[in-house]
Amino acid sequence: MASRKQPRKNDDIHFVNARPASETERLKAQRLVRAHVGRWISDQTKDRSAGESSNTRARPVRNPVPPVPVASPGPSYTIASRPSSSLRNSPRDSRSNQVTFRDSPFPPSHASDSSDSSSDDASTVTAFSAEALAVARYNKRNSPERLERNLSGIFDPFATYPAPENFEPAMINLSERYLTAVVWPGLAPRPQNVKTAANKWFDLSMADPALFTAFMFGSLCHLRVQWQNNWVPGTVFGQRERRALQLCEMESIKLINQAVRDPDRAVSDAVLLSVICMAHHQAEEKVSQRHRKTPFHPPFPRLQWIDVYGCLPPNMIHIKGLLQLVKLRGGLAKIPTEGLAATISFSDIMSCSVLCVHPCFDFWPLADFRLGMSIQKMLGFGPSDVEQGFGRLRETGVTPQMAEAFQAVHTYIEIIKASPNSTHDVSLLADRRNLTQHTLLCLSPASDLFFSHPTHAATYEACRLAALIFGVGVLFPIPAQNTPLNNLARLIWSLLIQPSSSELWSSPSTRLPLIWVLTLGGIAANDAPERAWFASALGDVARRTGLNSWASIKSIIGSMLWYDAACDLAAETLWHENASRYTFVMG
Repeated sequence: MASRKQPRKNDDIHFVNARPASETERLKAQRLVRAHVGRWISDQTKDRSAGESSNTRARPVRNPVPPVPVASPGPSYTIASRPSSSLRNSPRDSRSNQVTFRDSPFPPSHASDSSDSSSDDASTVTAFSAEALAVARYNKRNSPERLERNLSGIFDPFATYPAPENFEPAMINLSERYLTAVVWPGLAPRPQNVKTAANKWFDLSMADPALFTAFMFGSLCHLRVQWQNNWVPGTVFGQRERRALQLCEMESIKLINQAVRDPDRAVSDAVLLSVICMAHHQAEEKVSQRHRKTPFHPPFPRLQWIDVYGCLPPNMIHIKGLLQLVKLRGGLAKIPTEGLAATISFSDIMSCSVLCVHPCFDFWPLADFRLGMSIQKMLGFGPSDVEQGFGRLRETGVTPQMAEAFQAVHTYIEIIKASPNSTHDVSLLADRRNLTQHTLLCLSPASDLFFSHPTHAATYEACRLAALIFGVGVLFPIPAQNTPLNNLARLIWSLLIQPSSSELWSSPSTRLPLIWVLTLGGIAANDAPERAWFASALGDVARRTGLNSWASIKSIIGSMLWYDAACDLAAETLWHENASRYTFVMG
């Protein structure tokens, strides 16, 4: 016999005054209503889950619903005191469940579209390749559990969210639906049967007004970028949403400032997530953020929303604040919340790719069981592959670290080529890509290393810069709004015209990497003054080597870091720009 639900001790009927005479009475009524709603949702969850089959869409998760804290204004973002080393996050263990938005105007395919860039034309938002649909099916199957829609059908009909009172419920509803249904499934994909990171993130936001507001800010900013690039319908972002976005930014900064001055909250997971939101979003709207493209056609331009987050420059004030907070926390290993360390690592790789600098943190995977895995094990190659592959360039100045990094990039591209239209494990794909890009960024500049011959130093540095071009253009594609491609091309140009690089032009052993460097440098210099120089230099070196056609050039550069679908068109265009020239003047 099925057991009957025992009546709760506090199930007495409470009456509240709809028109309280004082602020104290109003707050008491508010607490009573919220407590009742929390218990009611919990009961509904348990009753529903007991009778649901294994494929039910909504599943119970933990969602504390605390009273709304009263916030006060604060100064600019600073950290005033060092928090106690015993600080740990301990959100309340009350239960509710999250909303499943079955009629959401933002289909999950927008969040999980990792298809080739050839399918992301602005006029064909709903057109997805088989590859993208496979990713969409995966994310739909493993999307974060969300609150079951109840009563009025809006995100939180009883207004239990910890947002400031001047926030419009409609904007809260819009931002939270978009965040849980679209943004999170694409940002932090998890392996099958692994708890989604968004469950914990949602819990934290319902317990922390700073995080809740920062999530709103990030959600609306993400939506605006999609709207600016015509990836979502043109009616979803107007003046009302703009005002809400600006309000969220101001409120987020104020609430985060208050949090970091509180020793018990300063380095909490909620604050870390809040600062990440501030680091990669901005309320200011610029024409330069509108859709433009690089010369490359990279695979998976939407994987973890690079095409969105990469449109906005990293906010260095908040980036530095995040670094300081993680340091005070004791490093990524001291952050146990699902997906948070991996998200900080991804943020680090994103920012350092834009700036072309060494990452600040060690790599942290989306799947914890891959933690500490070497790049060779992650991608499935061994020392013999390195030795027989890019180890052949040792005599030109390529170091063992560079040879391994190049072999990793080559292996990653081969994995994509083997299955270009399907992705069964999005988290594995993202971890492989992120670790490979992290490894490229970690290659030291030649100035930090010792080389016995100046030509070796020049060759190494030219190859490192060219590899970074491939990294931010193809492997980890930074959008045109913030791409460092022109800067990298200028650095290569500056290096190659130096007297110390003169032997690089004449040595037979460096001819192959030089042609590859000139090709990638010329592609990266698209619309830059150095473009003509690269085209002329490539034509001159190719003819002196006996290469007089695009096909012959392709046979050379294809043995280096290359992906035909992403690079061929841009490279062939560069070659034909100088096809009729026969002179080359250095400098």
